[in-house]
Amino acid sequence: MNQIAAVLGGLQQKISHGSTFIQRKYNEIGQAKFNLPEPVTAASLAAFEAEFNQKLPSEYQTFLELHDGANLFILDDGLGLVLHSLDQVIEATNEAIEYELIHEDFDHYWVIGEINEGYLLINREFAKTEDTPYMYWVFHELSTEEADPIGQNFGTFLEYSIIAQGNVFWEFKDFSIEKDNYFVDEETPEATVKPPMPIKFVDSVRVEIEYPISKTDSDYEYTVSIYEGKSGKERLMSRHEGGSRFNKLIEDVRNRLSGRQFHYSLINVFQTESRFWENEEETGDSLIINESPQKQGLSYDGYRAFADQLPRPLPGWK
Repeated sequence: MNQIAAVLGGLQQKISHGSTFIQRKYNEIGQAKFNLPEPVTAASLAAFEAEFNQKLPSEYQTFLELHDGANLFILDDGLGLVLHSLDQVIEATNEAIEYELIHEDFDHYWVIGEINEGYLLINREFAKTEDTPYMYWVFHELSTEEADPIGQNFGTFLEYSIIAQGNVFWEFKDFSIEKDNYFVDEETPEATVKPPMPIKFVDSVRVEIEYPISKTDSDYEYTVSIYEGKSGKERLMSRHEGGSRFNKLIEDVRNRLSGRQFHYSLINVFQTESRFWENEEETGDSLIINESPQKQGLSYDGYRAFADQLPRPLPGWK
């Protein structure tokens, strides 16, 4: 396995375990979104080489042969690391030339993505040999005349970006204790400083869904109970009627658990049919015994695993 595949494999393990709650500079925190699409096609590679009469640098092509672009560490504000598909690279580069983002005297760049309100660039001249770092970055409002070197080729750029959770890691070194003041000035207006958001780390959450006594009568509702705490010692945090539609109920549960202030290591979901049914014949007792109530238990390694494969209703229920 090559290094790029190993790095992306590690990231995918992190995502599958639900470790997607991140913190970036300036107290930017939240549940991040990720997308790693299918590999690039041979047709796209051929189209790129025909368009620019140049082969891709090997590390970048290795990445594309695993995933034709990616969205990594995207928060609610839409910021994060965006790597274009190869077809989008052609389009974005040609648009940058048309709108003079790529300066006519500094036209040796491809636009391969975006990060932190700026464009990610590959210096085409440096990429011919790969002996000189070819990754560059420029603010959206500027042109390639003012592009800043990142100091890496694609492989290390990708790995460091993942470690930095989508931050512009190459700017970290610009902070100087001699000339920069890390602490907030006491006279700074409070409105300009983001207050910290408390994060609630919960070892385990248990969701118990009790089914209504009728499959057809919408007057009867599901009951949802949510417990939180140490695994096996969770405490009841909420209990409410969840309506008569299972899909709506489970979406409501997902929305609750997606709150930015929560981080769950384990999510267990238990579904149980009622021990009694409504007597639809309306003779004798209003309730009859459910001889074989269905039960189901599911376990998820964190929120992301839960959200990606939400529980389905028990057999026979819609």
